[in-house]
Amino acid sequence: MKDDLISQVLGILQNAGFIVSQRCEARSFDLAARRSEVTLLTKIMRNIDGLNEDVAKSIKRAAFCLLASPLVIGERKGASFLEDDVVYHRYGIPALNPHTLYDYFVEGVDPYVYSATGGVYVNIDGAAMKMAREEKELSLGDIASELGISRRSVSKYEEGGTSTTIDIALKLEEFLDTVLIEPLELLNAESEGPSSDVLKEGADEAVSSLEKRILGMMEEIGFEIFTTSYAPFSAVSFPEPPSKARVECPKILTGVSEYTERMIKQARIVSSLAQVTRTKSVFVVNGNIKYVQIENTVLIGKDELKRIKDPEEFTEVMEERIKA
Repeated sequence: MKDDLISQVLGILQNAGFIVSQRCEARSFDLAARRSEVTLLTKIMRNIDGLNEDVAKSIKRAAFCLLASPLVIGERKGASFLEDDVVYHRYGIPALNPHTLYDYFVEGVDPYVYSATGGVYVNIDGAAMKMAREEKELSLGDIASELGISRRSVSKYEEGGTSTTIDIALKLEEFLDTVLIEPLELLNAESEGPSSDVLKEGADEAVSSLEKRILGMMEEIGFEIFTTSYAPFSAVSFPEPPSKARVECPKILTGVSEYTERMIKQARIVSSLAQVTRTKSVFVVNGNIKYVQIENTVLIGKDELKRIKDPEEFTEVMEERIKA
């Protein structure tokens, strides 16, 4: 069951020293986790082939906003089990099984092998390869002849950025008597962000008409809005342009809803996410509200939002309610 898999992943992350959010109960990522300066957004699923492009884009978009690394944790791809210590990818997000997750975060063992079309591969340290070859006074042709590959392939290995099979990599290491296989980097925080067309999405890309209206109002008073489909919150809001705000300024996990029992549950989840990701959280509510705060999530009425003039006043209202 997926619940068992989530419990297993939760235990591994806690064992590794992460603080972990509540389960999100959304189609996007299932858990957020943080250890020191490392933040993860994890999607947990029994079969990683079940991840579709829209959900992957949503996870990567949220990861970009929150300076986090997206990960998919699963057990299978299609009908076969994910291999231990092998990294798979789905729409640019690293995917691995719980064993690999444990080895990496608890035991400190880097993965070296990744799966792609046609088999499994490793990356070669091209600079180290060239240095070792020149020290042994070998030509590109000497290497090509020994391995039974083309001279052009050897040249591409040395140029870097080209992967090869495990068999060829091990033969290279043996022939040159040096370590060449590079560890894979799992913690690839979305620092560069999604494509530019995705980054332009704002309130107009919100799912519901209520979200469009309220997030549009926030844009009008000066917020930059990054919508996040399928997540427990509707958007990440920035009080300043993203180039500065993503690193230096408070980020606000922003929900939009009617006042319902479901909203109260979501507000608690978002409060947990905000604690883990070191952000703030707010729900802008259409209609009357019974409380001004649910855990650390501030509630602001839609009519109240109409009277707020700029992001500074908005954050002041939030701070006053948190202190109260």
